[in-house]
Amino acid sequence: MHRYGYKLAALGLAAAIVGVIALSVASFNQVYVARVPITVIAERAGLVMDPGARVKMAGVTVGSVESITPTDDATAQLSLSIDPEALESIPSNVDVAITSNTAFGAKFVSLSSPEQPSSARLAAGATIDASRVTVELNTVFEKLTTVLRTVDPGKLDSTLGALSTALQGRGERLGVALEQADSSLLEFNTAREALDHVLTDLPAVTQTYRDAVLDLLDILDSLTTTGTTVLDEQQNLDLLLLNVIGVARTGEDVLGANADGIDTVLSLLRPTTALLEEYSPVIPCMFHGLQESKKIGDGAYNGQPGIKMSIGLIAGTEPYRYPDDLPKVAATGGPQCMGLPLRDPNVNAPYLVTDTGVNPFAPERQPNGGQPMNTVPDLMSYLFGTEIR
Repeated sequence: MHRYGYKLAALGLAAAIVGVIALSVASFNQVYVARVPITVIAERAGLVMDPGARVKMAGVTVGSVESITPTDDATAQLSLSIDPEALESIPSNVDVAITSNTAFGAKFVSLSSPEQPSSARLAAGATIDASRVTVELNTVFEKLTTVLRTVDPGKLDSTLGALSTALQGRGERLGVALEQADSSLLEFNTAREALDHVLTDLPAVTQTYRDAVLDLLDILDSLTTTGTTVLDEQQNLDLLLLNVIGVARTGEDVLGANADGIDTVLSLLRPTTALLEEYSPVIPCMFHGLQESKKIGDGAYNGQPGIKMSIGLIAGTEPYRYPDDLPKVAATGGPQCMGLPLRDPNVNAPYLVTDTGVNPFAPERQPNGGQPMNTVPDLMSYLFGTEIR
């Protein structure tokens, strides 16, 4: 009986030890810890990325990789398990990178906050894209091995030897050349935007030249004819140039002898030309108005000898009185066309009232002060005003 009791005790101890080990392994694998699923899409998972790899945020482990599944579009889908408490501190626009601490080290998923993190938090079941996957050193070795298998070692050695000989003792000059090349590339980079515009417009320009090529050929043909004419008339052109030289010398003698007089004339003309410049806008109005008046005046002749006229007597205004009516030069307002060039012949032209000393159309200068006359004036008063009497 005691023998069976010892066996049962040993069996219970062994079961307890196995249970403790199983609990330890499950605790290490965080089997009993609640996790939130997150999916990461990457261009590749890396050569040293396995399920169980860590997921870190700012260097702190916040989860692990549950599985890695290749997709039909040549990408890798990583299923992550994230600690729910850590999820509260991860923004929804988190940056994801698959990286490693060393060139040969195992990969892990690195989470980092962007420059402008979102206020929203990463939600369960979200799918995010990995921004980059570091290249393993063995991948570099594989590509280098492929290159070395293709290149002949003897030729490569000769090439490297010649390159070493060419560069020996020329390091300083090579450095200066590289600095100058860097400066040139910087300037080119600055002008790249303008060059892009030029290249963008180049097809339209070439199309324009292609459309105008026949016209350009005609111009070149005409230039050939012109050149032939100049060549044939070379002697006449020589005589023309000699005559021009003679005229220039004669003009030099004339202008040189009369330089002072010409200077005086030009100085005297300056006020007149300045006045003409100021009133130049009305000169076209005047000539155009004369042209329109000529059209109206041509109707008075009607193609027959003589001229048709309508004559009448107009009441005269009061004559000028000294010193009240002395003229003044104080008119302002600048050039004005006053309705020119198109005037209605049936309407009186407007009179511009300015400060010239007297207004002949003012009511006080009209016969009887501009009021209807109760009596008929004599002929002299009617024609020349009452002041003449």
